[in-house]
Amino acid sequence: MFNRIWGAIALAVGALLPMQVLAQPILTARCTVDSLSTNAAAAARVEWARKCGTLQNVGDPAAFFNTGQAAAGGGTLKDYLEADPEKNPEGEGAFTGPDYLFKMNTSAMMALYLSGPTYQTTDLNGYFQWSRDSWRRKGRQLYPTFSTSSDITSEDNIQLFPHKNLEDCMFYLDKESTQPVFTPSHVNGYCEAACYTPEQKILFSSGEVPILDAMNSLRDDLITLTPDSTLDNLRLHQNSTYSYTRELRDAEQKLCIITTQSGGRLSITLEHPVINGEGRIVQAQTLKVGDELVKADGTLDPIVDIQRTTYFGKVYNIAPVSTDLVSNILVAQGYLVGSVRFQNDEVRYINRIILYGVPTDVIP
Repeated sequence: MFNRIWGAIALAVGALLPMQVLAQPILTARCTVDSLSTNAAAAARVEWARKCGTLQNVGDPAAFFNTGQAAAGGGTLKDYLEADPEKNPEGEGAFTGPDYLFKMNTSAMMALYLSGPTYQTTDLNGYFQWSRDSWRRKGRQLYPTFSTSSDITSEDNIQLFPHKNLEDCMFYLDKESTQPVFTPSHVNGYCEAACYTPEQKILFSSGEVPILDAMNSLRDDLITLTPDSTLDNLRLHQNSTYSYTRELRDAEQKLCIITTQSGGRLSITLEHPVINGEGRIVQAQTLKVGDELVKADGTLDPIVDIQRTTYFGKVYNIAPVSTDLVSNILVAQGYLVGSVRFQNDEVRYINRIILYGVPTDVIP
């Protein structure tokens, strides 16, 4: 059990900060085969999908539905349904996926922005289009990825790519756009970063669980730091799992394999956020021999070896429902590491000291 495993670590059972209540964790995707390297490219893919979906599957700017939600500047927000979930539940031919119920403007906002006031204008083709303030952009934005089947595990499922310059609404078998295809397409998910190899163990209320096993059972009892934890006073509590991120296809991943003085071993991707001995959150690729990792009981464990290697397969990550920085620190292989939020929404906080009692709302 958790108390026996972690001994003197206090399990804070107090109320969590206000957060979204979910029936179960959601699944998001990492897409090394169809990777985009910049936010600008991700945003362009999202806008391309919105435009193609409206032109090919909606067909009329007047075919909107009223969400009833207030638009910043007045009026209510209007959205478009690209596919009917009852008639086309797999979304054949859709450019927005079932994750957001084929709601086109909603999909774009969820992919590109954090929550905030939503503005409404019309695009060049007369369709309602939403946006938010630039400072609400996600640190790493999401984008849809496509294939020939809604079942990513199907043996005949083939990765599809939009035109390299997004010049048309067709799909291609190659990134250079030389092999067009005319078979029905499907959105397989929205892509983001992920970090752990499948055997890496994450701390849940019952103890450590390999992340692949946790994802397969949609474990929602994730253990994280309490929001008021500091490096001198680490406390853990049972949080809730917001999402699991999994790789859609086997691909070559670049890894750091970190070995510590105590014999601990952490195998993660290069950009994975890790807490070092200064209470600073850094990318794994910046660590060096002699630096220290922080164990869940607060003790420091010097790094004695770091190996760079490649791994062919899938990688995974996890995020709690809480959004404050400190309670997005969880325990992997016994060490404090950041959730996937630090690679996406909170990438701007990488290389900041966050465990010395400084309120996170005043961190510049």
